[in-house]
Amino acid sequence: MKTAYRAALAAALAAPAGTAQAASPVLQAEQSDVATLPPVGAHWVLPATDRDSYTLYDADAGKILGTVPASILGNIALSPDRRTFYVADTIWSRVDHGTRQDLIQEYDTHTLALRREITLPPRALAVYKGQDFDVSPDGRWGYVFDMSPATSVTIVDLAKGAVARTVDIPGCALVFPWKQDGFSSLCGDGSLTNVGYAGDKPTVTHTAPFFDANNDPIFEQGLVDRATGRALFVSYTGKVYDVMLGAKPQIAAPWSIQAAAGQPVAGTGVQEQAWRPGGKQPFAWNRASGHLFVLMHVGPHWTHKTDGTEVWEFDPAHHTLLRRIDLPQPARGIAVSGDAAPLLYATSADGNMAVIDARTGAVRRTIEAHSEAMILAPDLLPGHDG
Repeated sequence: MKTAYRAALAAALAAPAGTAQAASPVLQAEQSDVATLPPVGAHWVLPATDRDSYTLYDADAGKILGTVPASILGNIALSPDRRTFYVADTIWSRVDHGTRQDLIQEYDTHTLALRREITLPPRALAVYKGQDFDVSPDGRWGYVFDMSPATSVTIVDLAKGAVARTVDIPGCALVFPWKQDGFSSLCGDGSLTNVGYAGDKPTVTHTAPFFDANNDPIFEQGLVDRATGRALFVSYTGKVYDVMLGAKPQIAAPWSIQAAAGQPVAGTGVQEQAWRPGGKQPFAWNRASGHLFVLMHVGPHWTHKTDGTEVWEFDPAHHTLLRRIDLPQPARGIAVSGDAAPLLYATSADGNMAVIDARTGAVRRTIEAHSEAMILAPDLLPGHDG
C-alpha cells in the first residue's frame, strides 16, 4: 500500500505543468466599499438589541439593514428630515469604570457612519427610555434629561453641535416636545412643568396637578404627536389624559380605557382584578389614523410593568375601542408605524419581535431580534417624507 502511494505521488510530481493539474487561479485583491441605504422607509423599525446596539430592520422583508451602536443606557431619536440618527449615551474609558463621558452621537441614516459626537454634562442613567432624550419637531434642538443629582434638561443646538443651555426642572423629569419652541416634563405632584425656549432666555410655567401621583400615577411613556403637539398620558388604572402641550397646556378631562371597551373601570385595590395597561413600552400612536394602541393584561393595581397578552386599538378622539389584537406571546413593548397601512411591532421576553398587520391583527412574521422592550418606529412627519 505504501509502495503504491509513493509511486502515485512521484508520477504526479513528474507530470508536465498543465497535463495533470489545472493552473492555480489568480486571486483578486479585495475592494472595500460602503453600502448605502435608501431613504428611511415607513416600515423600518429599530428595536434595542443585545444591550449594545439598535438593529435596523426592514419589517416588510424581515431582514437586517444595519446596526447603530448604543449601550443599555443609550436612547435613540430620528431627525425630522430622517437623515440622522441621534444616540444620547454614556460610556466609561475602561468599559465599566474610569473616566465618564456623556455625549450625543450623530449617525448618517444612509451609511450608518458616525459623523460627530457632542459632549454633554452628566445625563440621567436609565435603561432604554425614549422620554429621556428627544429632538424638537423642527430638528433644531436636542433635549436631554439630566439627574446629577438635581433634575434638569440640557438643550443642545444640533446645528452647532454644542450645548446651548441647561434648564432646572426641580421635582420633575423626562421630556415631551411641543410642536415648536419648548417641552414639558412630568412632576411628582401630578403636574406639568413647561419650558419655552427659542434660543433666548427660557420661560418656565407650571400647571396645577391633574392626576393622582400617589394612588393612580401616569406612565412615564407618554406619547406626543409632533405635528400638533398633542400628547396622550395614560394612568396605571387606564385613565387617558389628552393634553395640548405648550406654555399653557390644555388638559381635557380623562376617559377610561376599560369603559371605552365596555369593561368595568379599573380601580386601585391591590386584589382587584381587571384589564390594565402594562409593560416597559406599553403605548403606540399611529399618526395617519390617530389611533392609540395599548398593551393590556389582567391583574390587580400596581401590575403596571406586567407583560401584555393583548393590544387594544382605540380612537382617542371618540373614546371608542376599535379592535382587540391577540398576541402570539406576551409582550413587554410595542410600537406602530406611522403610515396608513400600519405594522404593529411587539417584543417579548425571549427577545423575539412579532410583526403584525395592525388592520387585521394577523401576524406577518416573527423575528429573532434579541430585542429589549425599547422600539423606535420611524414616524412620517408632514413635509418630511425622505
